[in-house]
Amino acid sequence: MAAGSVTRAGERLSISQPAVSQLIAQFERHCGFKLFERQGSKILPTREAEVLYGEVQRMFVGVAQIDRVASALREQSWGAMCVAGFPAITRRMIPDMICKFSATRPDAHFRVESLRSRIVIDAVATQHADIGFSVIPGDRSEVESVLLHRLPAYCILHERHPLAERETIHAADLANEFFVSLGPQDSSRNKIDRIFDDLNIPRRLRIEAGESETTFSFVAAEMGVAVVDPISVHNNQYSEVVVRRFEPIVEFEIWLIRPKARRPLNLIEAFVKHALDYLADYSAP
Repeated sequence: MAAGSVTRAGERLSISQPAVSQLIAQFERHCGFKLFERQGSKILPTREAEVLYGEVQRMFVGVAQIDRVASALREQSWGAMCVAGFPAITRRMIPDMICKFSATRPDAHFRVESLRSRIVIDAVATQHADIGFSVIPGDRSEVESVLLHRLPAYCILHERHPLAERETIHAADLANEFFVSLGPQDSSRNKIDRIFDDLNIPRRLRIEAGESETTFSFVAAEMGVAVVDPISVHNNQYSEVVVRRFEPIVEFEIWLIRPKARRPLNLIEAFVKHALDYLADYSAP
């Protein structure tokens, strides 16, 4: 039926025309009904043959699709994965990772979840995410944690702030300054608070922001100063907000969270390697 004639079918199969006719006869006996009817010099498929041909085509399409998927899995270019990350890293860094990674993997599907680090760990542990990026290591038995990077925190100020002319801001310089802080549940907030508490440096805690990026909005509005993670600095959209080194150094960590028990798709393993290479080249502002 695909060839259009018995002669052309024989040519495709590299067998004689009588051999093709014999194969048709054998298959008709197997099926129990006629597949072709002769009209003059032509043989035409019966309705039953057309139905069977449609099923065979679908079967071959399915087999071809299976072959394509197997090949793509082998080449680490097919699959679906969910990447969970803390809010700052999902703004630009993870999208940039995915864009570069998927450039040669058009069949890969990604879902990105922006979650607090604690929830990132839970998401990977409960298999709601394949991998995660967190600012704290996982403390659940279902996951393993890999330290990817350590980066210093920065102080952000409005360009009109008197301290903006300095290259480095010391914690003591911020004594009694209006301060924009993250919420008390944020692990980054605890690191920063500990510095000022250990040095007995008072601040005027004016605003608590839900995310690091939100602190930039308040600093841009001259509502205070802030100490933020370096990834948020890369996401800064405000030209009036200046970034200065902060001392003593407060280090922010980026952890890869992945499941301990199940082996991931080759695609996910390839993405993890890509993330490691990406972050190895990542530098502070």
